[in-house]
Amino acid sequence: MAALTRAAVQASSTPLPVAAPPASSMVVWAAIIGATSALLVSILKDYLFERLKERRVREQSEATVYRQYLAPLSESCEKIVWRSKEIFIDKRHAFLKTSTLPLDFNAYKRISTLYRIATLIGWIRGMNLELRALPRGKTNVATPISKQIAAFQKALADGPHVELHRLTRLSALWGIDLTRLDQTCQAALAMRFEVEAHTATEGKLKSDPDHLRSLPVDKKLEICRRLAAYLAKETGGKAPDDDVVRETVERAVGGLSYREALLYRDWQDALGDAMIERDPDSVRRFRIIGYEKFTRLLETDAPWFAVLSRSIDDIDFDEIDPSDFRSQQLRDLSAAVASILIGIAGTKDASLVDATTLEAAAGLQKAIAEATQTAGA
Repeated sequence: MAALTRAAVQASSTPLPVAAPPASSMVVWAAIIGATSALLVSILKDYLFERLKERRVREQSEATVYRQYLAPLSESCEKIVWRSKEIFIDKRHAFLKTSTLPLDFNAYKRISTLYRIATLIGWIRGMNLELRALPRGKTNVATPISKQIAAFQKALADGPHVELHRLTRLSALWGIDLTRLDQTCQAALAMRFEVEAHTATEGKLKSDPDHLRSLPVDKKLEICRRLAAYLAKETGGKAPDDDVVRETVERAVGGLSYREALLYRDWQDALGDAMIERDPDSVRRFRIIGYEKFTRLLETDAPWFAVLSRSIDDIDFDEIDPSDFRSQQLRDLSAAVASILIGIAGTKDASLVDATTLEAAAGLQKAIAEATQTAGA
């Protein structure tokens, strides 16, 4: 009996064997893990890796296009810098006046200056078109000189500072206080005042900068009264006395009679399109048209060429007309072009800019900064 009891105890204390999982279950799990791994590898290979490869190829293509256009773009900047140096450093700017002798030579120099500016616009346009034609191409591709190019385009196109200048000048003339308006409100008022001025002059102000000066005195006074009252109402101030308007009428007309030559952004694209043509003999898709063809384009009715053709005629740097904003535009344009060359000189492509030209660009920037400061004083 005792023996049976001991046997029973030993049997109860012996651990039961663990059953092994069925072979079929292990196969299923192995299959799941294998399939998941294969799927992940496929995703990485077909999607992520391909996207990374595509991005790398695209970036390499963007860099290739940029470098293909950098040399001619740099060369066109050099030509503008040397011509601008004549104007702002050497003070040889008489050729800008259409009545200065010798007429033929000075006419050539003006057209040549315009051709150099238009050539730069063309190279920028050609480069951008090629960059946008790349797979997944962007509207604005960042290059080492993107900011400098943007400054050049801004100098050609932007006019809000001109509007604000006119508003400030006339408000001071009529004793209208603008200080209660912040900068944003002043800029908005400057734009509305521009519209009001064109309405008051029957839309002739922009097409003919001398339109107001040729009007009878009573008509000039009527326009000035209207605009002074408009500004007083818009600023919440008191309208100036009629005696003040009468006494300042000629100075006000001078402030309203202005000259500018804005090449808006889309006009720059249109001008750039006209300046380039297909180039079957180069790695670049485009080349610049010749000088002779350019001179014919200047005579077309396209507004971008009409504005360009008169953009530098009769700018007087001996006695600057405060109502001729083209003088400051030419300064800004020249400084921006100098910045492009200086920007290139700061990259691995510095060899494209020789030391003499770089020195001229730096000197030009300094001279223009000093002239701008003097003009604003």
